[in-house]
Amino acid sequence: MRFHRLTAAVVIAAGVLVPTAAHAAGQTGRAIVWSDDPDASMCLAPGTRNWNSLGDLARNEICSDDVGLYSVYLPGQNASAGTVHVTAYGTDAAYCKVESWAPVGDSQRVKVRCRDTAGAAVNSRFTLSYVNQAPLSGGYPFAYVFGSQPTAAAYTPPANYQYNSSGGAANTITRQSAGVYTVDVPGLGGLGGHVQVTGYGPGGEWCNPFNWSTSGTSVRVQVRCYGGTGGPADSKFTMTYVRNGNIIDGAVCCRPSGGHGTSYLFAHLALAADYEPVDTYRFLDGTSRITRLGTGRYLVNYGWGTVKPGVVHVGATGSGLRCKVESFASDDSAVVACTTPTGLPVDTTYLLNHTGEKTIG
Repeated sequence: MRFHRLTAAVVIAAGVLVPTAAHAAGQTGRAIVWSDDPDASMCLAPGTRNWNSLGDLARNEICSDDVGLYSVYLPGQNASAGTVHVTAYGTDAAYCKVESWAPVGDSQRVKVRCRDTAGAAVNSRFTLSYVNQAPLSGGYPFAYVFGSQPTAAAYTPPANYQYNSSGGAANTITRQSAGVYTVDVPGLGGLGGHVQVTGYGPGGEWCNPFNWSTSGTSVRVQVRCYGGTGGPADSKFTMTYVRNGNIIDGAVCCRPSGGHGTSYLFAHLALAADYEPVDTYRFLDGTSRITRLGTGRYLVNYGWGTVKPGVVHVGATGSGLRCKVESFASDDSAVVACTTPTGLPVDTTYLLNHTGEKTIG
């Protein structure tokens, strides 16, 4: 649906309340959205893969501000808090990142910036997820941080831009060298899990998950950021860690009260023709399979074909490389495309996460 964006007001219908700015101050919540029209001259409310925890009348909107720059409005989510992930979508080699997020009126406004391989602004489709952790979590190990000080030797991210489901010590970030960061997530140590990372800011840098491990009772995640032709570069970033759940910390389908179709996997064999991802780093319902379609192109089946589809995020784990969603092949599969910084297809390992729209139980 296309329209000029209007300021939201209180709307009551079928028992659903879309809050005003005063009502929604500090609102906790979740949202996912797929931007499926990169050239929209007016605002767009995608009809599918678009969900907001405030209800059906709180439809997320995407407005094109300039070439390669978009404002995504998430009604009712107007908190100076939370975290965001973005993944580029399409057949070209464009990549996207979070430029900023902040409350505007009764909405959360997320600025998304997309660039081509030369670093120039370019229109692109993308997927996006947002969460400001609610008091009642999904009930599984979950944490996020905003790495907001790219040159600091060590620091604790602001409390409103980080979360740890253990309820103990805060997450911390240490800079190891240019563009290399270790995120310490206390209290969530354990085998397996999943990580997503997104670069932040107006520049051409991008960031990827590199590896993670358990150290005592903590999880330690290494984030690597790159610029230009793929060399190390300091950058701000967002990072989320989850085990047996999704990256918006929502209920997993299909418990008595409903939930989200939730999948993650680690594509650990870059050259294999066809394989099942390793179980330790996989979480889904149904079957999963990865088929190599050609250099740097993979068909990934992530399950949940019988529930509402959602958004997919992908992060390359190879140094200096980029991966994106080329297309949704079906409700339970996607084609992943990976390239060098100059746009050449390349085989690499990567992490994939799928979070569906919420299904009512």
